[in-house]
Amino acid sequence: MSDPDRPRVRGVVLAGGRSTRFGDADKAVATFEGRPLVASVVDAVAAATEEPPLLSVATDDQAERLRNALDGRDVEPVRDDPSLSGPLAGLAAAAAATDAQWLFACACDMPLVSPEGIDALRTRLAETDASGACVDAVVPVVDDYDQPLHALYRRSALDDALDHLAPGDALLTLLDGLAVERVAGDADDDAGAALAEATTNVNTREELAALRERDPTR
Repeated sequence: MSDPDRPRVRGVVLAGGRSTRFGDADKAVATFEGRPLVASVVDAVAAATEEPPLLSVATDDQAERLRNALDGRDVEPVRDDPSLSGPLAGLAAAAAATDAQWLFACACDMPLVSPEGIDALRTRLAETDASGACVDAVVPVVDDYDQPLHALYRRSALDDALDHLAPGDALLTLLDGLAVERVAGDADDDAGAALAEATTNVNTREELAALRERDPTR
């Protein structure tokens, strides 16, 4: 999407995890709706942001496997920052790899990520900017839980906050150092319903099977 009145956003697909709860397979390449999970997420993120997504990976071997699964899709792999762990390592690497004003970050195991869900966050950001408020992150809240793995982050504020974190810190700790605008995932509201759907993630084979069973065509 291109709109001169909207801030530039670059997507980040966080794919450096070890899939420990998914058995002996890499869940990023497990299929949903005929595509690897990582491909579903990359397609949605690419459709809703201005540049090819960044793809955070832990190793060169992982980068190669994911590139094969992405079948020519345009992404820029970045290596996780070794000074941090988990999703924070991927966010740090992404923030260092781009000069985009904002990052949209999501996990590779969220097969229902959609352009509509991303646009709901971008719309809230535009509304907040118009009101004169300054925020560092726009984060969905679903079932009373923050969803920092499907969120917008101001890159400069993200850099500053990450500088104060240490290996082993949890992702939610990041939000403590940011001015956060929270968006309710409310099934009675179209935008909120899109967010509630989009933040669905799969950690186990059983969760992926259950998601497929919601619609037999998947």
